[in-house]
Amino acid sequence: MKRDLKVTGTTEILGIEVPVIEGGFGSNQKVMLSKTIAEIHDTEVKHINELINSNIDEFEEGVDIVDLKVVDTIDYNLENLGMNKMQISKSQNIYLLSEQGYMTLVMLMRTNKAKEIRKQIRKQYFAMREIINSDEDLKKELAYKLMVGGIGSIEAHKQLVALETRPLLQKIEKDKDKVEFAETVQRSNDTVDFNAFSKILSNEGIIIGRNKLFELLRNEDVLMTGVNHNQPYQRYVKQGYFKVIEYIKNEKIGFKTVITGKGQQWLIKLFKDNKLNKTA
Repeated sequence: MKRDLKVTGTTEILGIEVPVIEGGFGSNQKVMLSKTIAEIHDTEVKHINELINSNIDEFEEGVDIVDLKVVDTIDYNLENLGMNKMQISKSQNIYLLSEQGYMTLVMLMRTNKAKEIRKQIRKQYFAMREIINSDEDLKKELAYKLMVGGIGSIEAHKQLVALETRPLLQKIEKDKDKVEFAETVQRSNDTVDFNAFSKILSNEGIIIGRNKLFELLRNEDVLMTGVNHNQPYQRYVKQGYFKVIEYIKNEKIGFKTVITGKGQQWLIKLFKDNKLNKTA
Protein backbone atom coordinates (compact mmCIF):
# COMPACT_ATOMS: atom_id res chain seq x y z
CA MET A 1 0.00 0.00 0.00
CA LYS A 2 1.37 3.40 -0.99
CA ARG A 3 1.79 6.15 1.60
CA ASP A 4 0.33 9.52 0.66
CA LEU A 5 2.45 12.64 0.44
CA LYS A 6 0.54 15.91 0.39
CA VAL A 7 1.12 19.66 0.52
CA THR A 8 -1.19 21.18 3.15
CA GLY A 9 -0.20 24.82 2.60
CA THR A 10 2.81 27.08 2.99
CA THR A 11 4.59 28.69 5.91
CA GLU A 12 7.41 31.20 6.35
CA ILE A 13 10.76 30.25 7.87
CA LEU A 14 13.43 32.94 8.25
CA GLY A 15 11.68 35.05 5.64
CA ILE A 16 11.45 32.23 3.08
CA GLU A 17 8.07 30.82 2.02
CA VAL A 18 8.21 27.02 1.99
CA PRO A 19 5.63 24.27 1.33
CA VAL A 20 4.20 22.40 4.31
CA ILE A 21 4.47 18.72 3.32
CA GLU A 22 3.04 15.81 5.30
CA GLY A 23 3.23 12.04 4.92
CA GLY A 24 5.76 9.72 3.34
CA PHE A 25 7.05 8.34 6.65
CA GLY A 26 3.76 8.26 8.53
CA SER A 27 0.31 9.82 8.68
CA ASN A 28 0.39 13.60 9.21
CA GLN A 29 4.15 13.55 9.81
CA LYS A 30 5.88 16.74 8.71
CA VAL A 31 8.65 16.22 6.16
CA MET A 32 10.96 18.47 4.15
CA LEU A 33 12.61 18.26 0.73
CA SER A 34 16.38 18.69 0.38
CA LYS A 35 15.56 21.53 -2.05
CA THR A 36 13.71 23.40 0.72
CA ILE A 37 16.49 22.73 3.23
CA ALA A 38 19.02 24.17 0.78
CA GLU A 39 16.95 27.35 0.34
CA ILE A 40 16.62 27.92 4.10
CA HIS A 41 20.32 27.22 4.76
CA ASP A 42 21.30 29.53 1.86
CA THR A 43 23.21 26.90 -0.09
CA GLU A 44 22.78 24.90 -3.29
CA VAL A 45 20.73 21.71 -3.26
CA LYS A 46 23.66 19.83 -4.83
CA HIS A 47 25.75 20.59 -1.71
CA ILE A 48 23.01 19.20 0.54
CA ASN A 49 22.73 16.07 -1.63
CA GLU A 50 26.52 15.63 -1.65
CA LEU A 51 26.58 15.84 2.15
CA ILE A 52 23.83 13.23 2.38
CA ASN A 53 25.43 10.90 -0.19
CA SER A 54 28.85 11.05 1.46
CA ASN A 55 27.28 10.18 4.84
CA ILE A 56 24.42 7.96 3.66
CA ASP A 57 25.19 5.34 6.34
CA GLU A 58 24.14 7.91 8.97
CA PHE A 59 20.55 7.89 7.62
CA GLU A 60 18.04 5.07 7.99
CA GLU A 61 16.11 4.54 4.75
CA GLY A 62 12.36 4.88 5.26
CA VAL A 63 12.80 6.40 8.72
CA ASP A 64 15.14 9.36 8.23
CA ILE A 65 15.17 9.70 4.47
CA VAL A 66 13.76 8.51 1.15
CA ASP A 67 14.86 9.29 -2.40
CA LEU A 68 11.76 10.19 -4.41
CA LYS A 69 13.64 9.47 -7.65
CA VAL A 70 13.72 5.76 -6.85
CA VAL A 71 11.06 5.02 -4.20
CA ASP A 72 7.80 3.40 -5.32
CA THR A 73 5.99 3.11 -1.99
CA ILE A 74 4.91 6.76 -1.77
CA ASP A 75 2.10 8.37 -3.75
CA TYR A 76 3.30 11.82 -4.83
CA ASN A 77 3.56 14.36 -7.64
CA LEU A 78 6.86 16.26 -7.63
CA GLU A 79 5.37 19.26 -9.41
CA ASN A 80 2.80 19.56 -6.62
CA LEU A 81 5.73 19.64 -4.18
CA GLY A 82 7.09 22.84 -5.73
CA MET A 83 9.55 21.43 -8.27
CA ASN A 84 9.48 22.20 -11.98
CA LYS A 85 10.09 19.68 -14.77
CA MET A 86 13.68 20.83 -15.41
CA GLN A 87 14.62 20.46 -11.72
CA ILE A 88 13.04 17.00 -11.65
CA SER A 89 14.81 15.76 -14.79
CA LYS A 90 18.24 17.15 -13.82
CA SER A 91 18.21 15.86 -10.24
CA GLN A 92 20.02 12.59 -9.58
CA ASN A 93 18.47 12.48 -6.11
CA ILE A 94 15.36 14.14 -4.71
CA TYR A 95 15.64 13.51 -1.00
CA LEU A 96 12.74 13.75 1.42
CA LEU A 97 13.69 13.96 5.10
CA SER A 98 11.71 13.35 8.26
CA GLU A 99 12.29 15.53 11.33
CA GLN A 100 14.77 12.95 12.63
CA GLY A 101 16.51 12.89 9.24
CA TYR A 102 16.79 16.68 9.19
CA MET A 103 18.35 16.67 12.69
CA THR A 104 20.92 14.13 11.47
CA LEU A 105 21.72 16.30 8.45
CA VAL A 106 22.27 19.42 10.57
CA MET A 107 24.67 17.52 12.83
CA LEU A 108 26.73 16.74 9.73
CA MET A 109 26.87 20.43 8.77
CA ARG A 110 28.88 21.22 11.93
CA THR A 111 28.38 25.01 11.93
CA ASN A 112 26.87 27.28 14.57
CA LYS A 113 24.74 28.94 11.89
CA ALA A 114 23.22 25.58 10.93
CA LYS A 115 22.38 24.90 14.58
CA GLU A 116 20.62 28.26 14.90
CA ILE A 117 18.61 27.60 11.73
CA ARG A 118 17.73 24.14 13.08
CA LYS A 119 16.14 25.73 16.16
CA GLN A 120 14.00 27.98 13.96
CA ILE A 121 12.90 25.12 11.70
CA ARG A 122 11.93 22.93 14.66
CA LYS A 123 9.94 25.78 16.18
CA GLN A 124 8.39 27.22 13.01
CA TYR A 125 7.84 24.01 11.03
CA PHE A 126 8.01 20.62 12.74
CA ALA A 127 6.49 21.80 16.06
CA MET A 128 3.43 23.28 14.32
CA ARG A 129 1.90 19.87 13.65
CA GLU A 130 -0.50 19.69 16.61
CA ILE A 131 -1.82 23.23 16.12
CA ILE A 132 -2.47 22.77 12.41
CA ASN A 133 -4.19 19.40 12.87
CA SER A 134 -6.43 20.66 15.68
CA ASP A 135 -7.49 23.63 13.54
CA GLU A 136 -8.22 21.35 10.57
CA ASP A 137 -10.42 19.07 12.70
CA LEU A 138 -12.31 22.08 14.04
CA LYS A 139 -12.81 23.43 10.52
CA LYS A 140 -14.35 20.11 9.41
CA GLU A 141 -16.74 20.12 12.37
CA LEU A 142 -17.78 23.73 11.74
CA ALA A 143 -18.25 23.08 8.02
CA TYR A 144 -20.62 20.22 8.87
CA LYS A 145 -22.67 22.47 11.16
CA LEU A 146 -22.80 25.07 8.41
CA MET A 147 -24.08 22.47 5.94
CA VAL A 148 -26.77 21.19 8.32
CA GLY A 149 -28.05 24.73 8.87
CA GLY A 150 -30.18 26.01 11.72
CA ILE A 151 -29.21 28.34 14.58
CA GLY A 152 -25.87 26.59 15.09
CA SER A 153 -24.78 27.42 11.55
CA ILE A 154 -24.63 31.16 12.34
CA GLU A 155 -22.08 30.66 15.12
CA ALA A 156 -20.24 28.07 13.01
CA HIS A 157 -19.87 30.62 10.22
CA LYS A 158 -18.41 33.20 12.65
CA GLN A 159 -15.90 30.68 14.01
CA LEU A 160 -14.88 29.54 10.52
CA VAL A 161 -14.22 33.14 9.46
CA ALA A 162 -12.15 33.68 12.63
CA LEU A 163 -10.11 30.52 11.96
CA GLU A 164 -9.44 31.43 8.34
CA THR A 165 -8.37 34.99 9.15
CA ARG A 166 -6.30 34.15 12.26
CA PRO A 167 -3.04 33.34 10.37
CA LEU A 168 -3.29 36.65 8.51
CA LEU A 169 -3.92 38.59 11.74
CA GLN A 170 -0.99 36.80 13.41
CA LYS A 171 1.29 37.71 10.50
CA ILE A 172 0.15 41.35 10.61
CA GLU A 173 0.87 41.47 14.35
CA LYS A 174 4.24 39.75 13.85
CA ASP A 175 5.26 42.17 11.10
CA LYS A 176 3.89 45.30 12.80
CA ASP A 177 7.17 46.40 14.40
CA LYS A 178 9.11 45.82 11.15
CA VAL A 179 6.53 47.79 9.15
CA GLU A 180 6.54 50.66 11.65
CA PHE A 181 10.34 50.81 11.56
CA ALA A 182 10.40 50.74 7.74
CA GLU A 183 7.79 53.47 7.48
CA THR A 184 9.67 55.64 9.97
CA VAL A 185 12.90 55.26 8.03
CA GLN A 186 11.23 55.86 4.67
CA ARG A 187 9.56 59.05 5.92
CA SER A 188 12.84 60.40 7.21
CA ASN A 189 15.39 62.07 4.98
CA ASP A 190 17.86 62.16 7.87
CA THR A 191 20.99 60.07 8.08
CA VAL A 192 22.43 58.68 11.31
CA ASP A 193 25.99 58.17 12.46
CA PHE A 194 27.29 54.82 13.69
CA ASN A 195 26.80 55.66 17.35
CA ALA A 196 23.10 56.40 16.79
CA PHE A 197 22.69 53.36 14.57
CA SER A 198 24.12 51.02 17.22
CA LYS A 199 21.29 52.23 19.50
CA ILE A 200 18.75 51.54 16.74
CA LEU A 201 20.20 48.02 16.43
CA SER A 202 19.86 47.57 20.18
CA ASN A 203 16.14 48.37 19.93
CA GLU A 204 15.91 45.63 17.28
CA GLY A 205 17.52 43.12 19.64
CA ILE A 206 20.97 43.31 17.98
CA ILE A 207 23.61 44.26 20.54
CA ILE A 208 26.79 45.66 18.99
CA GLY A 209 28.74 48.82 19.84
CA ARG A 210 29.88 51.56 17.47
CA ASN A 211 33.52 50.44 17.24
CA LYS A 212 32.60 46.77 16.79
CA LEU A 213 30.20 47.80 14.04
CA PHE A 214 32.97 49.67 12.24
CA GLU A 215 35.28 46.67 12.62
CA LEU A 216 32.63 44.25 11.35
CA LEU A 217 31.90 46.30 8.22
CA ARG A 218 35.63 46.67 7.51
CA ASN A 219 36.03 42.90 7.75
CA GLU A 220 33.08 42.46 5.38
CA ASP A 221 34.66 44.89 2.86
CA VAL A 222 31.81 47.37 3.21
CA LEU A 223 34.07 50.02 4.76
CA MET A 224 37.67 50.75 3.77
CA THR A 225 40.89 50.64 5.78
CA GLY A 226 44.06 52.68 5.39
CA VAL A 227 43.92 56.30 4.22
CA ASN A 228 40.14 56.17 3.73
CA HIS A 229 39.59 54.47 7.10
CA ASN A 230 35.89 53.72 7.80
CA GLN A 231 34.68 55.26 4.54
CA PRO A 232 32.35 53.08 2.41
CA TYR A 233 33.38 51.58 -0.89
CA GLN A 234 31.88 53.49 -3.80
CA ARG A 235 29.48 50.72 -4.81
CA TYR A 236 27.67 51.02 -1.47
CA VAL A 237 27.46 54.79 -1.82
CA LYS A 238 25.99 54.37 -5.32
CA GLN A 239 23.39 51.97 -3.92
CA GLY A 240 22.30 54.69 -1.50
CA TYR A 241 23.33 52.95 1.73
CA PHE A 242 25.88 55.52 2.95
CA LYS A 243 26.92 59.13 2.57
CA VAL A 244 30.29 60.72 3.35
CA ILE A 245 29.93 64.21 4.80
CA GLU A 246 32.61 66.83 5.20
CA TYR A 247 33.17 68.62 8.50
CA ILE A 248 35.70 71.06 9.97
CA LYS A 249 37.27 70.55 13.38
CA ASN A 250 40.14 72.61 14.78
CA GLU A 251 40.46 74.27 11.37
CA LYS A 252 41.03 70.89 9.74
CA ILE A 253 38.73 69.25 7.20
CA GLY A 254 37.55 65.77 8.03
CA PHE A 255 35.16 63.20 6.57
CA LYS A 256 32.49 61.21 8.37
CA THR A 257 30.47 58.22 7.17
CA VAL A 258 26.74 58.28 7.92
CA ILE A 259 24.02 55.72 7.18
CA THR A 260 20.96 56.57 5.09
CA GLY A 261 17.45 55.30 5.81
CA LYS A 262 17.86 52.74 3.03
CA GLY A 263 21.19 51.68 4.50
CA GLN A 264 19.65 51.19 7.94
CA GLN A 265 17.02 48.84 6.53
CA TRP A 266 19.66 46.96 4.54
CA LEU A 267 21.99 46.44 7.51
CA ILE A 268 19.21 45.37 9.87
CA LYS A 269 18.01 42.80 7.33
CA LEU A 270 21.56 41.43 6.98
CA PHE A 271 21.82 41.03 10.76
CA LYS A 272 18.41 39.39 11.07
CA ASP A 273 19.13 37.03 8.17
CA ASN A 274 22.40 36.04 9.91
CA LYS A 275 24.44 37.34 6.97
CA LEU A 276 26.47 39.55 9.31
CA ASN A 277 28.22 37.98 12.27
CA LYS A 278 27.91 40.49 15.10
CA THR A 279 30.67 38.78 17.09
CA ALA A 280 33.26 39.56 14.40
